[in-house]
Amino acid sequence: MTTRLELRTAVRRRLEDTGGSPLWDDAALNDFLAEAMRRYGVRFPKELSTTVNVVAGATSAVVTPALTAGQVVRIFDDVGQPIPRQQAIEPDAALSGLVTAQAWRWWGSTLVLAQPAAATATWQIDYLGGRTLPTDDVTAVDVDDGDEDIVVLLAAATALRRRAIEDGKRGAGRGAGNGPIAVSADVCRNEAERLIAARRRRARGGWTATG
Repeated sequence: MTTRLELRTAVRRRLEDTGGSPLWDDAALNDFLAEAMRRYGVRFPKELSTTVNVVAGATSAVVTPALTAGQVVRIFDDVGQPIPRQQAIEPDAALSGLVTAQAWRWWGSTLVLAQPAAATATWQIDYLGGRTLPTDDVTAVDVDDGDEDIVVLLAAATALRRRAIEDGKRGAGRGAGNGPIAVSADVCRNEAERLIAARRRRARGGWTATG
């Protein structure tokens, strides 16, 4: 279990800011970690499920939490059968009318059905959700095992980039935005991207064994 405190400590080590008078206070590092978690969640969203009560005869149902169409992966009815996503409304030549198979589409945060629900039932919606940083230092952080370095590097990159911008605004040297601190920020960001790419390759390739 990794906590916010452990991630913050790792960021301080990465920034070499572990002395008695740190450059970044805890609140600032927490903000950088929260941003890093949001970015990490975009790259590696969490697989989640929710339920919705579909009323007999209804052609729509509001879903909580509010989801976007891009988040929804699949929907199952009350007996576990998948309901297909509606691709288009096309005429059925044999019936001289519209197709009657049940399907779904998304509008706003509402599940819209191609046909009225046959019965009142609870359906399951599988979706991809974001990741957030806990607001305390003891709750487990929602990060997959082995991905902690990605979050730490993203947070460190943000800290360094903002510091470089602040130095530039204060006139702490010509080209401060492209100076050593900015270069260090790029190093952290590039290392994070390398780890992200490696993680995706592992996910696509799966496990291999050698004799």
